[in-house]
Amino acid sequence: MLTPTGQDRDELLRAAVAAPSMHNTQPWKFRFTGSVIEVYRDRSRELPAEDPDRRMLYLSLGAAVFNLKVAAADLAYGAVVRSVLDRARPDLVAEVELTAGGAELEQLRQLAPSVRLRRTNRRPYSRERIPVGARKLLDLSARLEGSQLQWLDDETRVNWVHLATADANQEDDRSPTRTGERRLWVGGQRSVDGIPTGSLGPRPDRPGAPVRDMAATPADANRVAAAFETSPQLAILATRRDGPAEWLRAGQAMERVLLEATAAGLATSLLNQAIEHDTLRWLLHDPLGAWTRPQAVIRFGYGPAVPATPRRPIADVLLP
Repeated sequence: MLTPTGQDRDELLRAAVAAPSMHNTQPWKFRFTGSVIEVYRDRSRELPAEDPDRRMLYLSLGAAVFNLKVAAADLAYGAVVRSVLDRARPDLVAEVELTAGGAELEQLRQLAPSVRLRRTNRRPYSRERIPVGARKLLDLSARLEGSQLQWLDDETRVNWVHLATADANQEDDRSPTRTGERRLWVGGQRSVDGIPTGSLGPRPDRPGAPVRDMAATPADANRVAAAFETSPQLAILATRRDGPAEWLRAGQAMERVLLEATAAGLATSLLNQAIEHDTLRWLLHDPLGAWTRPQAVIRFGYGPAVPATPRRPIADVLLP
């Protein structure tokens, strides 16, 4: 049995909490049991109005799990991930068992610097197109984690995504419970969680711009506007099936894609509004493909450097 040292535990947790989460709620806790890292949901940080079926929660937990795998590889451990359904421990979502190494060790280790460097970049991107080789690498990254990256190169499908996203934005704005919940996490000065005003980026200059305007207060809604790209480079991360186990797997695939994009010098952000609505999600399905369950919409491109959003101290996420 491999038992990580105290220093190794700290490194593993620092990587885990660097994962993206909806509104940067960081809805996770962890416990070390010998060679196993138990991953728990933190119900106090969930979003019942905006994420009622907990799909985005499981994507966030999956991203944290993948970061644990990367940090383990950087420490020369292998890692085996198990999805967990335990009625006696309903908040336990996954177990990451440290092993003596594995075939992916070097590939994962190369992603370790990107865990620290990855950002959600809500600023305008340049017109520069992503090279074919980089797109193929991102495609492979998703497949390695049991998902598929569907590039939106077809104009008809791009229009469907724009329409669904616009409808989702309107539904969000009309819902007092959704907007009220968002105000708890977005805007102002943030020191350990949430999205501070400085990370919102500029307002989009037009309806349908490829950026999620997260403004939750009048002050943030009036921030300066900017022109965003007119031909965004978008992809849908999809799985074959739906449900918590698939969402957890999709979160791992999403994070692998985001880290590979960071390593390639790409900026990324998420446009998941339509996926968060049951009545709109179906519009993002690929009707002719086998991978018909959309889990995330990712925007790629080349953008300016942006600051990191705050993170909770690792002592706050460690269970005894």
